[in-house]
Amino acid sequence: MYKLFSFFLIAFVNLFAQGQVVETARMKTWIETFGDKKDPSVLLIMGGFAQGILWPTEFCEALANEGFYVIRYDQRDTGLSTCVDFKKEPYDLLDMAKDGVAILDYLEVDKAHLCSLSMGGCVAELLSIHYPDRVIALTLISTSSDMRPCSLAFDELPSTGITLPRPTDEYLAWMQKFLTKAPKSFEEALDQRVECWAILNGRKTPFDEERYRELHTEFLKRCIHPESLTNHLDAIRLSFDMILEAPAKVTHPTTVLHGTEDPILLPIHGETLARLIPHSKFHLLEGYGHVPNKHFYPDFINAIKEGAK
Repeated sequence: MYKLFSFFLIAFVNLFAQGQVVETARMKTWIETFGDKKDPSVLLIMGGFAQGILWPTEFCEALANEGFYVIRYDQRDTGLSTCVDFKKEPYDLLDMAKDGVAILDYLEVDKAHLCSLSMGGCVAELLSIHYPDRVIALTLISTSSDMRPCSLAFDELPSTGITLPRPTDEYLAWMQKFLTKAPKSFEEALDQRVECWAILNGRKTPFDEERYRELHTEFLKRCIHPESLTNHLDAIRLSFDMILEAPAKVTHPTTVLHGTEDPILLPIHGETLARLIPHSKFHLLEGYGHVPNKHFYPDFINAIKEGAK
């Protein structure tokens, strides 16, 4: 009965949502495209627990206006895409990279720029390594060569012997509350998400609370399986070794962007990643945090255009 209810709920939400849920070779995936398919493609890969809509529409449209065919999508276990029983069907970030390839196949896109954020950066690296013919260049935003400090901190375990820093105390306090205290209402869940986004935005760059409250209202309405939200944490745990090994194997033109105000992955994470990826370029963005903010859209777009040269 629950599966039948979920099916009709997804159908109802999808009826009124933009984009579409499609059947790829691997699963049902929500995708939305912007721009002309004849233009160079950009696959936007969002981070952990995050739906594709968190690449805001206005960013996607701005990127399309620069001459790109833009693809955003809900990764598995988010939004309107397939949710997995992780205990029965465990997966890692390479499996998530294969999901991205399946989307390119469905859309009949030969190769694409990969623009990714946070955990999505690790997924993008793995896609580029294992499917090099499908990739033009990489733009890696707010990501790292080592996700152990973050994961261990979430589990309240020590990071003994690991040199890269853990998230800030402010963010960890929010995360522990998120992992242990379920909101009692839609309004409480919305306030919780907006509070998090404000922390991730950082204090130096204006936070558009009205826009992000609107965006996270949509997020919650599309969150069909909230019980699957943390599956990405388990996928990261299964991928520690491949995340550590990936940077040295990347051969595509790569630009690494990182913010001075990132509370999850402090700037040294981005600097270290750029040093490990051969011939990559690194840009430290003053005042940027960990989530897309309209003040930095030009930086994101310029990095993608730089990879197109």
